[in-house]
Amino acid sequence: MRNFNKTTKKSAQGDYESAFKKEERKWYKVLAGKLNTPFAFWLCVFGVLFFYLQRQLFFHFYYIEQEQLFLWNNAYLAEVIMEPAGLARLLTEFCVQYFIQPYYGALIMSALFTIIGMLTAGIIKRIARNANLFIFSLLPIVLLLFVHFDTNYFYRGTMAYLLMLLVLYGYCWITNLSLRIFYVTVMGALLLWGAGGVAFLFVVCVFLWELINRFTRAYVFLLPLLVVTGLALWSVYASIIGEYRYIFLPDGYFTYRLRPGVSIYLAWIYLPLLLIVCRLMRNRQIIKRGRKLIELSFQLLLIVVIFWFGMDKFANRNSDFYKELDYYMRNGQWDTIIERCSGEMKNYLYKCCLNVALAEKGELADRMFTFDQQGLQSIIVPWNRVPHISVLLSDIYFSMGHMAMAQRMAFESYESISIAGGPRMLKRLIQTNLIYGAFPVAEKYLDLLDQTIYYKDWVREHRRFLWNDEAIENDSLLGIKRKCIPQINMLSELQGLYIDLEIIAQQNPEHKASIHYAGAFYLLSKELIMLEELISKNYRTAVLPTLPESFQEAIVILSEQDPSYLERYDISEPVINRYNEFRRQFLSNRNNSAMLPGLMKNSFGNTYWYYYMFK
Repeated sequence: MRNFNKTTKKSAQGDYESAFKKEERKWYKVLAGKLNTPFAFWLCVFGVLFFYLQRQLFFHFYYIEQEQLFLWNNAYLAEVIMEPAGLARLLTEFCVQYFIQPYYGALIMSALFTIIGMLTAGIIKRIARNANLFIFSLLPIVLLLFVHFDTNYFYRGTMAYLLMLLVLYGYCWITNLSLRIFYVTVMGALLLWGAGGVAFLFVVCVFLWELINRFTRAYVFLLPLLVVTGLALWSVYASIIGEYRYIFLPDGYFTYRLRPGVSIYLAWIYLPLLLIVCRLMRNRQIIKRGRKLIELSFQLLLIVVIFWFGMDKFANRNSDFYKELDYYMRNGQWDTIIERCSGEMKNYLYKCCLNVALAEKGELADRMFTFDQQGLQSIIVPWNRVPHISVLLSDIYFSMGHMAMAQRMAFESYESISIAGGPRMLKRLIQTNLIYGAFPVAEKYLDLLDQTIYYKDWVREHRRFLWNDEAIENDSLLGIKRKCIPQINMLSELQGLYIDLEIIAQQNPEHKASIHYAGAFYLLSKELIMLEELISKNYRTAVLPTLPESFQEAIVILSEQDPSYLERYDISEPVINRYNEFRRQFLSNRNNSAMLPGLMKNSFGNTYWYYYMFK
């Protein structure tokens, strides 16, 4: 009996282990099957896109977020949704408001790109199941990526493209002819209003597909094409849209004053070509697994090659470094800007950011020539009515203590960005109106900014300054800027910026950036007599109790013609000794004009004397 029981237990245990192993193998098969599904493929695509975008567009996402202001109120939503391409814009701005958070930009855009790829794959599978063109669904993602590096591209163009693919995918599932015509006509008109020019791409793709697939009845699909074309022409005639290219081409998703490059058209050109290829391969027989893998591998290789060479040719990376500096400027990371701007720089925007950082650190007049300077545009660029230049100029004037011009440039940028402006310049308008004591205006702007998600804390922090002059005057930022406001109107700059800055410096001697900027203007323009006049009026006063190093170096140059300058001003012994060495080396090598700049730069490239002689 015992043996029987033991045998029975062993048999039961063996059956249990066998069943467990079968169940385990079953789950392995299920898991392996899942890993081979398109879901796993698109999950990998999403992951690759996320890591790439996070690495390459990290600062770009922060920059884009500042160019819009999504407001959670019915009036704003109604106003946006009723404008041409309003739905695409509304959806885009809803997404872009989250770009202020780390990783959110890459996360959201990776999701949008992945959906575009999935919809393209769905269209391919629906109209040409055996074509084996699955990997080509990645190509729209690659082609759209090229244009996303351009700050002049509106991200709503990508959202509009996604909406168009969604509508095109729906069309592929309709079999009834009358229903197809009705669907394409209605959705084409809705797309035109809600997403803009992609509606024309949609009806052209549908007509092309019907033409190559059902030639004898394709003419009936001229109806939706004519309807959308007629509505587009009417929108231009009625001045709803400015130009024909904005409604028939993707130009409407680009800064209106500029002409886009080739990259913006690539995804539009690709879609009709894809439909033609799908039609040619629609009746293809099912191929063997080995050949299928070879074809997919070739497609993937082609995608990689297009991406590799396309990024080099089409992607505009010229502004990447400025976007990084803009981020640091916005967050007051002055030391980081100074560190990142070491070495030679050709771009004046970079130089302006650097000099703002030096001014905010109180080091402009002492250290500016240890960095690469090149004329007056190194500290202030001309205003050209472009929004991002207005933003930079507002930062520069605010650093100078010139509140009137800081407010004007903030308003210019704010008005030209979008319906609700941008958060950065809206904050600047709040600051300047608080500084001027224009509390009703400041409150209006605070109420506007309070309708956002991520700026409520900033609004709460600044509401305490409303109708509270004492709180403003005691604030470390607003208080010292308020003291910079002179008794005269400086908005028109009638006396010139140099004179304005001197007046501001005399109004508020604590604000050293004003006198340092005034002197920097004279130094960079090599107007040393004007600099000496500025110094003589303010030297040994609260405005200029001591001479910064670059001012001393300029006075030493003047002393070549009049030695009394050295007696009039306290020039340090190291500066005098170094100038004597500079003069000695210059005179001993002056016959070697080709090599002289390089020789002098090695020892004196960080002095005003080198700038004065060789730049």
